Amino acid sequence: MENFAVYKDGFGVSEEIFKTLAKYSPSGVFDVFASDQHSSYLKLTDAFFKHIKVQKKPDDNDVKEVCLRFARHLSGQSTAALFNHLAYLSPGFREALGKDVMLIGRLEDTNTESVDGGIGQIARFAVKPEEVAHAVDGFKILVKLNPAHKSSWEKNIEFASKAFEAAKKFNKPLFTETLLFQLPGESKLDFAKRLPDGVVAMAKDFSPLGHFYKTQVPVLWIEEDGKIIQVASPQVVRDATVEMEKISPRPMLLLSAAVDFEQYCAQYGIVCDLIAGPMCGRAYFKEAFTDPATKDWDTLEQSFVRIALPRIKLIRRLAQAMSKPWWYKFTSMTETAKSLIKTDTRHILSVKADFGY
Repeated sequence: MENFAVYKDGFGVSEEIFKTLAKYSPSGVFDVFASDQHSSYLKLTDAFFKHIKVQKKPDDNDVKEVCLRFARHLSGQSTAALFNHLAYLSPGFREALGKDVMLIGRLEDTNTESVDGGIGQIARFAVKPEEVAHAVDGFKILVKLNPAHKSSWEKNIEFASKAFEAAKKFNKPLFTETLLFQLPGESKLDFAKRLPDGVVAMAKDFSPLGHFYKTQVPVLWIEEDGKIIQVASPQVVRDATVEMEKISPRPMLLLSAAVDFEQYCAQYGIVCDLIAGPMCGRAYFKEAFTDPATKDWDTLEQSFVRIALPRIKLIRRLAQAMSKPWWYKFTSMTETAKSLIKTDTRHILSVKADFGY
């Protein structure tokens, strides 16, 4: 079978995968709404229940409820959306999301296998690719990494490789995400200081194991006891991303890694011309769960619309103006492939006014 396109490391992309990507993003912009972190949703929903004074421990059904309510507002807002199997296997979920949004399904379990007292975390499947391929347009995996722990590093390479083989078998683009995690007993500041070297080390080994590489970048600041502590300069953030971009044979997407939206905006602005788009979640919407206007499920949904959608639009517009098209890492494409995408000038829906200076 002829490859429709070939990455710079010689890996070829099938006609079906290329057509899927071109269907949802013929213009090249690839902004993804990330909504798959089950453990985070449980914590956010717990805060929501406490906020509205409901005596209830959140469960899987509550997470599905949140995902369904958020999903039905994404049509026309995001190129793609990432959800876990509790959401994307729910009856009617695809209809709620809409046909114009690419649905990416998370494969890995929210709970890793912890080894050696927590200094290693090994990913495992929550659902088998063959069980869910029919329900999604693409796959996603996350591996939590400690570059100093060789055995878990190698096990995670095995896990990512299996997922990549499954993605090729079922003709689904794979979004491979890495996350440097905070070690047991490690301070937030010491962890943050490891990020510049850590993100580069992860990109070297894991970026080839998928069709897209979802990465974090060094943090600019952390907050402790209500105080802002500066960690890295904008130049450090950019230098690390430049190095990852050189290493990675795949287009990169930027995750939020639990930072607030203000910091994600800054990070995205610093590296927007080096990546292919955002793959952001909590930074868009986490305040909605405890917003003063949030009093029940319906007003939570309204708060999400009011808080998250303008943020999504802001980052999307930045991606439209500055970020790379998803096909920029290809060294060759067939003429048929080229006919499916728009490689001409960028178009941004901006304010129709010029007020001068």
